Amino acid sequence: MKTKFTLLFVLLTMFYFQLQAQERIISGTVTSEPGGVTLPGVNVLVKGTSTGTITDFDGKYAISANDNDVLVFSFLGFETNEISVGTQNTINVIMTESASSLGEVVLVGYGSTRKQDVTGSITRINAEELLKQPALTATQSLQGKAAGVQIISSGAPGSSPVVRIRGTGTVQAGRDPIYVVDGIITDRIDNISSEDITTIDILKDASSLAIYGTRGANGVIIVTTKAGKIGKMQIDVSSYFGIKEVLSKVDMANSSAYVNFSNLAFGNQRFQQDQQYDTDWFDEITRAGTVINHNVSISGGTEKMTSYFSANYFEEEGILIGNDYRRLNLRGKASYNLTSKLKIDHNISLSLNRSIPKPFSAFTTAYKQAPIVPVRYIGGSFDGRFGVPFDSAGARFNNVGNPVAALALNDEKRKNLVLQGNVSATYDFTDYLSGTTRFGIESGYGKSYVFTPNLEQFLAGDPTREVSDFDSPNRNTLRVRKDDFYHWVFDAFLTFDKTFAEKHGVKLTLGTTAEEEQNDFLEGTRNNVPEDSNLFSLNNGEQGTDIANSELSDKRRLRSYFARLNYDFDNKYLLTATIRRDGSSVFANNAEKWGNFPSVGIGWLITNEDFLNESEFLNTLKLRASWGELGNQNIPLNVITFDSDLGTVFGPDQALVPGSTITAIIDENVGWEVTEEYDIGVEFAFLDNRLSGEFDYYNRLNRNAILPISLPDAFGASGITLTHAGKIRNKGLEFALHWNDDINDNFKYHISGNLTTNDNNLEEITNPFAFEQQGGSIDNGQVTKILREGQPLGSFFVLEVQGFDERGDFIYTDLDNNGVIDNDDRQFFGSIQPDLYFGINAGFEYKNWDFNIEGYGNSGSMVYNGKKAQRFGGENVEASVANNIFNFDSGSNMNPAPSNEVPLSSTYFLESGDFFRINNITVGYTLPDVIAGVKKIRVYALAQNPFIFKEFTGFTPELPGNGDPLGNSSGIELNAYPSVKSYLVGVNLNF
Repeated sequence: MKTKFTLLFVLLTMFYFQLQAQERIISGTVTSEPGGVTLPGVNVLVKGTSTGTITDFDGKYAISANDNDVLVFSFLGFETNEISVGTQNTINVIMTESASSLGEVVLVGYGSTRKQDVTGSITRINAEELLKQPALTATQSLQGKAAGVQIISSGAPGSSPVVRIRGTGTVQAGRDPIYVVDGIITDRIDNISSEDITTIDILKDASSLAIYGTRGANGVIIVTTKAGKIGKMQIDVSSYFGIKEVLSKVDMANSSAYVNFSNLAFGNQRFQQDQQYDTDWFDEITRAGTVINHNVSISGGTEKMTSYFSANYFEEEGILIGNDYRRLNLRGKASYNLTSKLKIDHNISLSLNRSIPKPFSAFTTAYKQAPIVPVRYIGGSFDGRFGVPFDSAGARFNNVGNPVAALALNDEKRKNLVLQGNVSATYDFTDYLSGTTRFGIESGYGKSYVFTPNLEQFLAGDPTREVSDFDSPNRNTLRVRKDDFYHWVFDAFLTFDKTFAEKHGVKLTLGTTAEEEQNDFLEGTRNNVPEDSNLFSLNNGEQGTDIANSELSDKRRLRSYFARLNYDFDNKYLLTATIRRDGSSVFANNAEKWGNFPSVGIGWLITNEDFLNESEFLNTLKLRASWGELGNQNIPLNVITFDSDLGTVFGPDQALVPGSTITAIIDENVGWEVTEEYDIGVEFAFLDNRLSGEFDYYNRLNRNAILPISLPDAFGASGITLTHAGKIRNKGLEFALHWNDDINDNFKYHISGNLTTNDNNLEEITNPFAFEQQGGSIDNGQVTKILREGQPLGSFFVLEVQGFDERGDFIYTDLDNNGVIDNDDRQFFGSIQPDLYFGINAGFEYKNWDFNIEGYGNSGSMVYNGKKAQRFGGENVEASVANNIFNFDSGSNMNPAPSNEVPLSSTYFLESGDFFRINNITVGYTLPDVIAGVKKIRVYALAQNPFIFKEFTGFTPELPGNGDPLGNSSGIELNAYPSVKSYLVGVNLNF
């Protein structure tokens, strides 16, 4: 009996624990990799049963299972995961994307969605793609990686590239995209190291951009930074070192060739052939630059809290002597699951940079200065003085400065501190309704000084001068400046995400946002400070020589409301509708303060239709179309202008009565520039998702571009007024193709490419008082660009050179046949806008080896050789010009006869901007597990910009300038920084 009782007790105990095991709740969070983005709607099923659930908005789930069960996690676009329960109570799952890109989860502004549900044009770039091309800022690494995105980089230390998404659509207003970093809007991301970025989502069409309303006219780049992950602490360390040198040097005439050319130009034997000096000015102002980058990150966490911290140090010595840049970035990010429904996130970043600017005009000066001039006079009465262009008779033969002296006597330093931080909270009211609120602030503090050694500059201008000849009391001048700015953003939005009747997916986002920004500066100047830089303080300057200047900008405030509806039926038919209403303090007229920006997009996922479900060849085919309107509030404000010099003598005593008048009329009806866009796209994948790609046609019109007008005198004003006066259109095609294949476990490879065509045009001038703006000055009295209806922005308007006459002078086309060459004979010859730009990428992995090569190019743009055109007399010329002097009899007439006349702007100086450049070639090797405690060691060597194929004879056809199509530096090589090539070695370690 006792034995039976014992057996019964054991059986009951086993049954009890079995019941307990069956009733045990397993919970966890499902995220995507890379990036750790939570995945809502993932199916969680107990294998072999009908027991299942789906993850909520934050990717969380809970399901009943026992020790012997297997949980199956499945989600469209991701590989299915099967995990044995065992003794685990918490199972967190990282889903791996399937080969089809439609399975990606992309950010769409105030939320995320599957790529397959997107009806707009969005391109995602992952961290591994960015890190293939190390750079100061991730935007430089984007070059060539996304269709429709043009990146124009400069080789200057600390510089940010010009970014254009689907062309330039404005003349006067802001042309740059905005960046959204972890939900916070900002104007730049050079305070974020590439190693801290998980993904970049580029929103290109109006359907995806309309939720940003007036902020979205030039595109939006959404940046997601790395976050901590559940698990033990992980440490990642990366470091690289490299050297830099000029990519394409321009060969200049040596002393012998220069003397021969100049004697012919001056018409006499001004210089003897046997010269004492033969200076290579470019070599004298340049050096081998260096770049160093160190990055360390620490991450980890539990179910309740995850955290991430990183530190990055970047240092670059430019190829221009003395031009240096240093940056330190610190970033911290934490996430707290306070309850099963409430999640708090916060992050903060600090970026401190110091730079030593040098005048880029030194490159133009080095190009122009004669080789017979020494850097310094060694021996004789001018011992140690900087060389100047004096001939043997002591007469100055050109007005070009000494570039080495310009660099040595330019003393300027800048320091900037940028702080960014935000905090957000998300609360799940139900498994289909959540609310998010967040606040972010960005502030910056800058300090700089410019020390001008007036006495030394005076002495350097002429070696015969003495200190006693300096007749100014101001031996030197110190200017100190402080800049401050702040920008804050507040968002609050609700997200409803639910599927009805298993086929009707509805996702609704409703929210509001507010922004405010302001900046100011304070500047002071004093003379005669101590020349020791440690004593550079205005307090140490001479009292009574003070000059002060300051400015506080107007506050810019923006208040917005937005709504977006995403609907899909049976994962086949898609609809996205968005409306945003923006109110801005920028505009004076209450009727113009508010604007509405709607959009709608539709999509059809054809491969989910029954007739294609069994297709083995076609894996994905999706059609989409969209329309929408966007706004641009970054417009120049009308400013009341006065003419105060209007005093008049009145009355019997003839007293002078001061007078002034307003010289321009203000248009109070100026509001947003509004861009309307249509987009049609196709997304596809074939051959087991090995071949995938996208195709887009876009057509965007800025229908009320702001342009200056000049009203007739009858209006009582002679100044310039800004008003809506034009229409600017960009239309084009985008192609992207990707091929990925795994041959076996040891070898896999990939090939991808993208291509964009863009037709830019000032379609219409809508105001009869608008005048043609000229631009592209080359500082010799000549201009090269003009803005005219029917032409692209940044069009070159110059004389056409037909050939040379018997003397070797230019023969220009006389359009009006009046026998006089003047501005009426100028014509259009292309623009700075490329018709086509493209990128390619290929690579493979074989066992522990990896190889990658990338290239970028554009076609159809023109560039103006401004440094060659800026001639007054006595300057040096290129070796190809000096060695191929005009000879009418021999047929050597590629160049004009030697001359010191100021040349007219013409096609002789206009050259093709077409180029193809290898952006980088990388070879890496991952070491086996040879060091205890180190998970992975990868070493690599990289050649960055090693080769370029171009027609342009100057330093570089990439001339971003400030992005202004009419600017003096956009598309014109004058005082421009040459392209550089770099050779790097680096190591990545994971602990």
